[in-house]
Parts: sequence; structure tokens; C-alpha cells
Amino acid sequence: MDNRLLQFSGYMMKAQFRSFAISIVIVAALAGCQTAKPIAMSVVATPTAKGTQYGDVLAPQRAAGQDIPALKGQKIVTVRAYEDVRKKDAQLSTRTELEGIDCALDSEGYRASVKTPAEIRVPDYGYASRPVAVHCQAPGYRTGFASVQPFDETSHDRMAAASNNGLVTMVAVALVDAATDKKKHDYSYPPVFVTMNRIGCEKDKAGCH
Repeated sequence: MDNRLLQFSGYMMKAQFRSFAISIVIVAALAGCQTAKPIAMSVVATPTAKGTQYGDVLAPQRAAGQDIPALKGQKIVTVRAYEDVRKKDAQLSTRTELEGIDCALDSEGYRASVKTPAEIRVPDYGYASRPVAVHCQAPGYRTGFASVQPFDETSHDRMAAASNNGLVTMVAVALVDAATDKKKHDYSYPPVFVTMNRIGCEKDKAGCH
């Protein structure tokens, strides 16, 4: 088989997997939105370095020669906390959203503190946007942790739109997408879902999640 065809086949598999994986995240988010609690807080992340101008938290790294574009603006990271609750004699647990949980978001150059459910506006550096980590604490619960990576929103949207129009369209869109400059694409964050386990969960039949 021609090497170019092999390379293209490999790309298609990666693109389809990426689209599938992100779609799962978005479907889960949408499913949660059916009964999701209203956003209680909306804050802007705080720079961790003194002297940061206009929210450009990665300016020092750019000045040091790292491949970081100019600040594009802001993106929203949604943080929600959940507990898996199993009622007596029930076979399956129910995922219940928790309100008022104290959470701290950290990333390179910025942080934020919120009570769930919350939205945090974070710096948008496109392809150079940093992953975010969230720690949540509450009386009676273990510390909860979750992290997310920014994803290529432009590529995802293209492949998602093409997925309903047949293989030929998907191939054409994949070729177009592969030929584009990824550094010009938009990047976004999936929601952060933190699971909270009660202290002593390891002793329960349901266990910890």
C-alpha cells in the first residue's frame, strides 16, 4: 500500500478517535445539563505572578522564547461536583450534583477559587493553552480531583459536522483539516466534573468512585 495512503489512514483513525472521545465528553456534559444546577459563581482567574499586565499570564514564557502566541482573550471552564449515591437495596448508584463545594482551579500562571457549580474565565492562548487542575474539599468528604486538557475545537467541529454526511465527505473534510495550520485553530475546555467521595467510602459496599 502507498505510504501516503497509510499515513492518511492513520490520520483518519486518529481524527475519528479524537472526535469520538470529545463527543463523549460533550454528550456527558449535555446529559448532565438536563438536571444540572444553575451556575452559582462566575469569576475571572487570578494571575499568580505579580506585575501581570492585561491578564497575559504567559508573557514571561513568551519573552523567554517559548512557542506561545499573544493572548487571544478568555475561555470558560465550568466546574461541577458530584457524588455517587446508592440507596439501600438499590443495584445502581445515582449521580447527584453537589452545590456549594469549595474548589480551587490551578494552571500555569493563574488560579481561582469558587463554590460549585461555577464558571471560571481563563486565559486563551489557542494551541498553547494550558491544562487545568481542580481540587475540591468539603466537610465529610475526601479531597476530590479532576483535570482537563484544552481540545482543538475547530477540528472537532469540522469532523462532527462531516460525520453525518458519509465517508466521502469525512475524507474530504479530514484532508482540508490536515492541511490547515493548527496554530490558527480555536481551542476550548471541556467541563470539569469532580467526584466527591465521603470519608470512609472504602468500607461501604458501593466503595469509592
